Amino acid sequence: MQDERGDDALTLKGKQVLVTRATSQCGSLCEHIRRYGGEPLPVPLVAYRRVSFSHTERMKWLQAVQHSDWLIFTSQNSLDFFMDLLDQSDRMHGVKIAAVGKKTGERLEAYGLHADFIPKPYTGQALLEAFRNGRLAAEQVAIPHGSLSNRTLLNGFNHLGIKVASRVLYQTIADQASQKQLEEAAVSNRLSAITFASPSAVHFFTELLPEKRWRSALNRCVVAVIGKTTADSLEKLGVVADVVPETFTAASMINALATYYLNKEGSHQNEQQS
Repeated sequence: MQDERGDDALTLKGKQVLVTRATSQCGSLCEHIRRYGGEPLPVPLVAYRRVSFSHTERMKWLQAVQHSDWLIFTSQNSLDFFMDLLDQSDRMHGVKIAAVGKKTGERLEAYGLHADFIPKPYTGQALLEAFRNGRLAAEQVAIPHGSLSNRTLLNGFNHLGIKVASRVLYQTIADQASQKQLEEAAVSNRLSAITFASPSAVHFFTELLPEKRWRSALNRCVVAVIGKTTADSLEKLGVVADVVPETFTAASMINALATYYLNKEGSHQNEQQS
């Protein structure tokens, strides 16, 4: 596991780094790679599609949100799709907001909202622990999420005896338009590293490529993931991530990737001198 490190050295110079995030989310990550001298290769594997609701379904769930003690956003996507569904801001009056992740907390501010709680580390488990140890309390929480979201958080609240009003607001789907570009990248000798910012990206990487090809690419390249959950999804495939940052953010992932190469090249130089 690599520690987060903000190093100004061009430690990614000459390295082509595959960015598998959705198009709407990859801009800042690509820029961070460039700051280290690397060449980002954006190949979006994940796309999102809003779920349609009848008026009755929409009103019923929004009323459940209104009667919850906490509204929990586990990602920027869950927040964006929720705000798209929300009919009036008064429904959130008196409901506290928790955001899992620094970027999700910052995204709240863009809507004129404020997170009452952001767990550290930025994980669902850390959020659950805050309810388990009595730091936070609730009879009911509302959790908007996507179709491929991990159910660990929902199950965790159920085990604590806290009622959960959850709703799938968007479908997480493979970006089929990227398949050809992904196939070319996977066999390219220029590709040095592959980044995954979600378990969904790992899932679609293996779905859009033949197994022999994706295994070859993951074995040949340095693999960096945003956090433990994404690392776990790779481990289920028999692949161990080379880079997992201490802080689970996209910027920290690239910092850790740069540090990985810095340490690797430093070790190589030491071997040559000895």
